[in-house]
Amino acid sequence: MPEALDLSAAGVRIYGGQFFHHDYLWFSSFEVSKVTRTAPIVHNYALSYATSRYEYAIYYGSRPSYDADLRAMPVYTTPARPGTSHRIGWTRLTQNAIDTRTQRTEGPRGINTPSIGWRIVLNPCWETGHEDQGFHFYAFVRNGYSLPTVIRLGKKGCPVRLRWAALAASRAMHVAGPVQPTHALNPLDVQGQILSYEPISIPPHLVFRQAEIADDWFVFEGKHCIHVPRRFTPAGPLPLSPGNTGQRRRRSRR
Repeated sequence: MPEALDLSAAGVRIYGGQFFHHDYLWFSSFEVSKVTRTAPIVHNYALSYATSRYEYAIYYGSRPSYDADLRAMPVYTTPARPGTSHRIGWTRLTQNAIDTRTQRTEGPRGINTPSIGWRIVLNPCWETGHEDQGFHFYAFVRNGYSLPTVIRLGKKGCPVRLRWAALAASRAMHVAGPVQPTHALNPLDVQGQILSYEPISIPPHLVFRQAEIADDWFVFEGKHCIHVPRRFTPAGPLPLSPGNTGQRRRRSRR
């Protein structure tokens, strides 16, 4: 196995990303009965879809096709976590099913009875000039793709402002000893040994808020220590899951 890997030679550049959501941000991270709550971390699959402008006009099938979709996307990100000085706040919103005839929430008991529930969402945040505000992540960008500065994110399409900083480093080093990346991590991206981790169980797969890894690939630049997902190393992406390549019609916006 080589000790260094030139990502730029493979057409991949690394960017540091920072985002600020300008409305209530809602993901169904946890759900109990009629209450859904948003965790203060954003899964890298959701970010990859949004920053790649990858969405469906029509989808045939009942299972998501993450593996096939991620292979086709020009951007693959790490999960996003809030900066150390970012203040997290939540708001509880009432949601209800309304009878279209009476415009009331009451109704007879039985199937499709209108009912009231609650969603707990992240409060909006705006750019203040402090570098440790907002949510932080890294993006691996292929083939000179032009990164967006505004996207929509979450179950209700929250408007999000993005800030990008290109990293000069492009050489990944294989490190045998323990390393703690400066970002959240998807364990499916790890091919080395996970020594310690802080898990967050959110759909569609577990995320590590922080972790210590040995025998894996990393890019170092100043304060940045970036774990390289296995899809950008000689190991390559994980095999396609059975039934995960269904028919679909995709609309990709630039």
